Order: sequence, then C-alpha cells, then structure tokens
Amino acid sequence: MRTFGFSTGSLARGDVSKALHMAAQHDTDAVEYSALRIGELETMVDYLVTHGTGHFGYVAFHAPSRFSAQEEGKVVAFLQKLAKQFAEKLTLHIVVHPDAIHDHKLWQSFGETLCVENMDHRKPIGRTADELDAVFEKLPKARLCFDIGHAHEIDRSMSVGYEILRRYRNRIAHVHASEVSDDCEHRAFSASSHAAFIKVADMIPKTAPVILETDVPENRVGGQLKEARHIFQGSFVKHTKARRPKG
Repeated sequence: MRTFGFSTGSLARGDVSKALHMAAQHDTDAVEYSALRIGELETMVDYLVTHGTGHFGYVAFHAPSRFSAQEEGKVVAFLQKLAKQFAEKLTLHIVVHPDAIHDHKLWQSFGETLCVENMDHRKPIGRTADELDAVFEKLPKARLCFDIGHAHEIDRSMSVGYEILRRYRNRIAHVHASEVSDDCEHRAFSASSHAAFIKVADMIPKTAPVILETDVPENRVGGQLKEARHIFQGSFVKHTKARRPKG
C-alpha cells in the first residue's frame, strides 16, 4: 500500500511544530522536512537532532533551493550531520534541486540517499529526461524525487512526465504532488492536474511515498490528502496499461 504525507513547508512555512501538529490530524506515514531557504537550514537540522524525526515510516529532508558555491560546503556538512544522526534508525533521503549544485563531488558521498528533483520551466537543467541524464551521469547513485506537478507544468500533455517515468521510474524514492501553475506556484489539485496525473500514476512504483506540496488553508488539507489517494492508489488505472499520453 502506498504511503502519503506532507511537506512541512506546504503546511506551515517556517513553523515545523505547527506543520507536524497539522499532519498529526490525518492518517499519514511520510513527511518531508523543508528548509528551502538557506536561512532555515541550521534551525531545521537542530530541531530534528533535538526532537527526532517523529513516528513516520518515510522521512525526507529538502535542502535549500539556492546557495552560493562558497556556501555549498557548509550546506553539505549540515546535511551529512543530519543523515548520520539517524542512519541507524532509518534512511533519511536528501532532496536537492540539480541547478543548486555547484560541485557534484561534494554530493556523491550521499549515495542513494540523495534525491534529485525534476524541475519547472524556470530552471536551466533537470526539466526533462534528457536533462536528468546529464545530472545522473555526475551523480550515478542518486535517486529521483519525481515532482509530477513540475512535469505537468513543463508539458500539460504529460509526455515529458511519461518519458521521465519510462526512463527513471526505478530511481524514484518519492513523489512530490500538487498542481503547479504557469507561474510555478504550488496549488491545490485541479480537475486538469487530477486527470493528467492519472494518465501516468500507474507507472510510479507503489513503494514510492507521495509527499503533498499543495498550498491550501488548513481546512482543505484533508480533502487534498483524499484526492491524492484517489489519484495515486491506482484504483482508476490498475487495469490499464501505461501508454504514452497524447499531446
């Protein structure tokens, strides 16, 4: 059975305690602790070292989305500290945006715990399967954080998403799920994204947890979780073969 959870940043940006309290109101077994801004990194790492990762069966940590080459060594050191802290208890996956990396050698030590995320149209790399090829050549052991909303934003027909899944489905550690608008904001699922995601949902390994990044008011969180289960549990597509979406 696939597991579901939330990004702390989507539930309560900058307030991890509130985010975890909100997540506790729902039946979830996965979480992504988010430090998208470099100023949040040290505070979030210290929080997890002090309080632990909670009851979740699957835990990921989202590295800052932007840092300078001079800051990169410090960022990696914090993330290594975090990974080592929990190594005996669980595998803590580290999510990184490929365009944020300056020196790939610094990240190779994470091995399979590193998850490269596919990007939206604003980024210069990591948007398509071919662009991911170049990233994985430099990080051959890294996994994929498949952001289905980013893939949909790049190509509403889901042909780009299909090709990423065809080529890299066996690398997927977990999925980011939300609507991503044309201006690259994470939103609640729409009828369009719901229909598009179902086209390829059965290509995603059932072992890959789904992390919701839908930015919605607290009273809509449960509804988004329910809709994610409808999309990704496979109830609508389990009897059909995956095929290239028509665009």
